[in-house]
Amino acid sequence: MFELVHESIWIASHMTFTRNFALSGNVGDIVAKDDAQMSTAHLLGMLSGVGLITVSHSPAFLFTVFAALTPLNIWSTYKLLRVAQFEILNQPKLTLLGRVYIDTGKVVMMNELTGKEIGFGEWIKPFGEKGGINVRIKLGVPAEKAFAGGGEVERVVDVMRNENYLLNYHRDTMHVLFHQDAESNDVIKSILHALRFHDLLAQSGLTSTHTPADREREWDAYATAMRESLLWTRERFGEFVAELDRRDWQSDVVFWNDSGLRVTWYRPPTNMMADDSIIE
Repeated sequence: MFELVHESIWIASHMTFTRNFALSGNVGDIVAKDDAQMSTAHLLGMLSGVGLITVSHSPAFLFTVFAALTPLNIWSTYKLLRVAQFEILNQPKLTLLGRVYIDTGKVVMMNELTGKEIGFGEWIKPFGEKGGINVRIKLGVPAEKAFAGGGEVERVVDVMRNENYLLNYHRDTMHVLFHQDAESNDVIKSILHALRFHDLLAQSGLTSTHTPADREREWDAYATAMRESLLWTRERFGEFVAELDRRDWQSDVVFWNDSGLRVTWYRPPTNMMADDSIIE
């Protein structure tokens, strides 16, 4: 059973690893070398097994050897996963990179994120300084979880109608809704915008807004922060992506978790009223 699980994982991820190693497009060479190394490893494994059987056929001996070598195998696999890291962008890495860029104007290398991540870079460090991130960001959420009501939706669409995503800070979480036309660059842009937007909300003391009445009362300041952060993001986004590419981050492919839901909103000509904006 374990061998079948191993084969399933290997088949699903093998070509992804291969493409990341083929920096010059030499996928064929990488595959050939990989197959040769695997064949050699399997041959050595079989020879080792035959050699152990010649020592003793005792079940106690064989199970003892198995128990001794299993931790070594697990340790080797762990070290492999620690070493085999690629400049692939996922939500935690993008969030950390965006935070550093906002604070310093620079994009850092992959090894400079090590102390801010856990679990092979799949999560932001949840303790200590928490990777410098002080806001929870959820991507691809449904509208009913991101907004308190239809009026709030209409107002946010009025500000961000020309983007392929919507932002709203609701229940201590920055929610991001993606348009059906959203692509990888829109995901990158939305995270950078979300971080900057939260910074402005925190500076204005608006992160403690919890009720629709609070939001209604503070909407002008909230909308101003949204517009200013959007303008800042539009001005800096090109530079941010260029820095990602210069640091060898693969900005053309982004991995993130979401509910799979996409939204669409009407984008009328500029001479039409904002009241015509709707979300489906």
